[in-house]
Amino acid sequence: MTTMKLTLEILFNNADVVKAVIDRTKATQQDEIFWRRYLDFEETKSRVFKTYLGTVTGVTAGSIIDRNSNKPLRERKSLGSGYGEVAYLGDRYQMDNDRLDMIKSLIDKFNAAKPADQAAAMNAIIDYIVDDVRQIRLAPHKRMDIVVGDLRSDGKASVTLADNPQGITLLDMELPVKKITPAAGDKDNFITYLKTQIEAMRPTMGRFSVMEMTRSTFNKNIVGAKEFANTYKMIMSGAQIAMAGGLITEAMANQVFSGIGLPNIRIIDDTVAMPDGTDMLTFKDDRITLLPQDKIGKMMWHEPYEISDPVPNKTYTRLEGGMWTSNWRTDEGRFMEYGAEWIPNFTAPNKIAIFDLSTMNA
Repeated sequence: MTTMKLTLEILFNNADVVKAVIDRTKATQQDEIFWRRYLDFEETKSRVFKTYLGTVTGVTAGSIIDRNSNKPLRERKSLGSGYGEVAYLGDRYQMDNDRLDMIKSLIDKFNAAKPADQAAAMNAIIDYIVDDVRQIRLAPHKRMDIVVGDLRSDGKASVTLADNPQGITLLDMELPVKKITPAAGDKDNFITYLKTQIEAMRPTMGRFSVMEMTRSTFNKNIVGAKEFANTYKMIMSGAQIAMAGGLITEAMANQVFSGIGLPNIRIIDDTVAMPDGTDMLTFKDDRITLLPQDKIGKMMWHEPYEISDPVPNKTYTRLEGGMWTSNWRTDEGRFMEYGAEWIPNFTAPNKIAIFDLSTMNA
């Protein structure tokens, strides 16, 4: 039986190898896709789609009537509607000659190996190119992590030239969330203020399941609130504990909040690497966001045109959400590329409340 001689071209055009590399990148825990906690993919057949800005989350109580009376005519509450449009995402990466030389060396070892040793040699090749594929597979997800984080913590999101170098300003979204701005005088009694505001919103917005904030905001505005220490001791039957130095965890704070009827706290400290080498928080400091539930919408995706009209000599691999990756070689070198058309669509933004604490903390 003849053994196939592996080359760079065969390697990058082999669907089984590409799939094995992609599967290996999915196993990397450090690259969690944060937006998946809140949204699920949903396809739109048109780039521009109708979106509902509010949905009825509660059920209206039925009427009690006389058995001989006509039933009262009810009307379904109308939903605010608008239009959304998918955003285009894409980058191209050139594989440098040093990395290609190393891959070529690993391929030579594979070709020289005995059949029994070729599986291990192929595994070494896959391990080496995982990071290249990881970059293109995760890049659009990491951009959406930032966009969804901005929408959750600020109610609006934009992508500008400052954080999208060599790209364009391609996104400007604002949601009709409920925004609340405490004054400086509310700081000393912030827990009471928070509870009062949440109770006031309940008749129109329903119950919130969780409050999201960064650890900095948690330490400064929850644990650091003058009311918190006394309330904690009261709820925990006089327990004495050091309140400083970040020793209070969110689980401990949630015992207090559960006791006084407030939603649980969730600390969000997710970061995304930016093109300039810095790490960016996906959720803003000085914000507390109240969500009705974990799943708050869909990530709308549209099939990119290039999939239906592929470029000759490019090898395509399709991933979820209509995303594609490709690899090809020109006289200028070997390139890896991806394309996707996505946009987050929050189904009930009018059931989300955001406390902006920047004025209070100024």
